[in-house]
Amino acid sequence: MLAPGVPRRALLALPAGWGAPRAAGAETRLGDASLAGADALLLVLSDLHSAMERAAALLGTIDAVLAAHRGVPAFILVNGDVFERGNAIARRSEAVADWTFLAALRRRAPVVLNIGNHETALIDDLAEVVARARKLDLRVVSNLRDRRSGLPFAEVSAGFRLPGGRRLRVLGLATHEALTYRPAARALIDMPKPVDWARERLPSLFAEAEARVLLSHAGIAADRAILPLLPGGTLLVGGHEHLRFTHAEGATRYLHTGSWNRTLSVVGLGLGGTLPRIEVREVAVEPGQAEDPTHAALVREVTAAHLAPEDAEVLFHLPAPLQLPQAARAACAALARATGSHAGLLGHTGFGTGLPGGPVRRLDFDAFLRFDGPVFRAPADLAALAAMAPRLNQDEALPLAGRIGDYAYVNSLPRHPGLLANNGWVRMNAAHFLGTEALHFDPVPNLALKPLVAGALARL
Repeated sequence: MLAPGVPRRALLALPAGWGAPRAAGAETRLGDASLAGADALLLVLSDLHSAMERAAALLGTIDAVLAAHRGVPAFILVNGDVFERGNAIARRSEAVADWTFLAALRRRAPVVLNIGNHETALIDDLAEVVARARKLDLRVVSNLRDRRSGLPFAEVSAGFRLPGGRRLRVLGLATHEALTYRPAARALIDMPKPVDWARERLPSLFAEAEARVLLSHAGIAADRAILPLLPGGTLLVGGHEHLRFTHAEGATRYLHTGSWNRTLSVVGLGLGGTLPRIEVREVAVEPGQAEDPTHAALVREVTAAHLAPEDAEVLFHLPAPLQLPQAARAACAALARATGSHAGLLGHTGFGTGLPGGPVRRLDFDAFLRFDGPVFRAPADLAALAAMAPRLNQDEALPLAGRIGDYAYVNSLPRHPGLLANNGWVRMNAAHFLGTEALHFDPVPNLALKPLVAGALARL
């Protein structure tokens, strides 16, 4: 049974044939589901980004899951990006709530932390981040190397003994997209190409382990190439691109767990057969769930101590909460209107989480729209529109082959040649987001993304 205060609808499961991709937000009501017969339990998180507003509820959810599976060895796997520089409270407090959250996880079970590109969001030197994590008794894994010494920042894998003498091996893989690391941090980091590294190292690292997990913060393009290299029955956990879906290839499972502490993926490993059996449950972290009271009190204290007047400024009011997909599309529509364009396009990882109903503070808005900057506009013909159409709004269920990873939201594409507006990130990476580099984007003077979006939402 679930712990009191955790709604039954929070514990979700994939239906029969669960390996098919699922849409973000697709939920199957299951009641008191459990992973009966599992030999080990993995509680998997990715891309937390200092979402301290849900951290206490997430701890309460973890407690409920562990209580429902007493006696089963459990491990907590964190697939990178614990920290967020754009969170003013985290930045000013030196992420005390995030570090305390990691310590709270470790009190519950062994924790493996794979290094993401935002682990240096607040501390430039990754070696310092790793040292601090190890002081909390976290097992840090990564394939990144320190350019100063040529040595690895951390072990590339962590091993654990399971009942019956069986072994669990967890590997860590990082993105080599240098521009996703802050300049001061990336100057110190050697980033191997993930697929080349995996082709060379995976066979020996996974040898003799009955249960195998690859935590990859490399992105979906690299993961897709790595999948065929994995031994059958391996769990590949993706991150970095804030996706949420599952995919099955034989006995191997590929899982993306979402972001911003909105969901917890619970994986049961069955080790009695020739190949490991992998079952997945997804637990939604919802407002009103039972919280860890100590951590909830800490978050309130840290927020009160570090909330500046500008963070508390109410930018606008909303009549009801806006979930991320709807809020992002509203931002794209605002961009289109402000620039006199037919459509607005914004990269989906430029958004963090949705918007609350009622007063929306700058702190809330910054968690929604993470980056500011200039905006651009370009004419698009029918061929360009056709090329980009399948690459946009990939928050619906899609086959793995059709996914591009980080995608762009659009309010709606015109059916005729028209003007498109976007921000600098989409413009810089047009080949990825739009499938073409043929568009010529010009800056739109006297406009910045955040003010124009906030102004438009204030008029809703």
